[in-house]
Amino acid sequence: MNTLSHLYLSGDDSDLLLGNFIGDSVRGDDFLQLEYRVQRGVLLHRKIDRFTDQHMVFKHICSIIRDGFGRYAPVVADVFLDHFLARDWERFNTYSLKEYVQWVQGLLAPRIERCPERSRRYFHYLSTTNTLIHYQSIEGICSTLLEMSKRTRFKSGMENAKPVLTSCYNELEENFEMFFPEVVEFASTSISELTSPNRKSTELNYPSHVK
Repeated sequence: MNTLSHLYLSGDDSDLLLGNFIGDSVRGDDFLQLEYRVQRGVLLHRKIDRFTDQHMVFKHICSIIRDGFGRYAPVVADVFLDHFLARDWERFNTYSLKEYVQWVQGLLAPRIERCPERSRRYFHYLSTTNTLIHYQSIEGICSTLLEMSKRTRFKSGMENAKPVLTSCYNELEENFEMFFPEVVEFASTSISELTSPNRKSTELNYPSHVK
């Protein structure tokens, strides 16, 4: 899963959100230096990544696009999944994606300067470009992949994402519909385990409103 999905799967806990957001920037046991509640967000990020990478539907998505992106197929698949979540955002929520992004930025902004440099740079990039909102369109998601292609060590094919996405769009959408409910359920269970071992509910505590 990519940035938008990781944020969404964190629910409304600001510590989980922060830890999940910086998850890719924290290596090995370095997360132990963070506040305890933020540590759990990093662990949630890692659990979601493992679940996704091992899931048969995600592996199938990667196989669909592998000819176009080679070793980068899992990276591109993550971004494509974010597109479908963004496109159908109001099917999953009672507030707009723009409202949600503003809400998340408001939660993270006061704390981001104490985070790893990579996370700080990425947060400021997202805040100034509205990238997550642009995920709703094919053009927006492909623009993101174009920027990512400039930072890859090897040839990625990401700069040619649009024809690949449009040629198998319906099949990718069908696989998103199969996969996403399962990762939501997994994240819900993981949050329960990480935050309150005795908690019986497996529902994510999503924000009821966004100010």
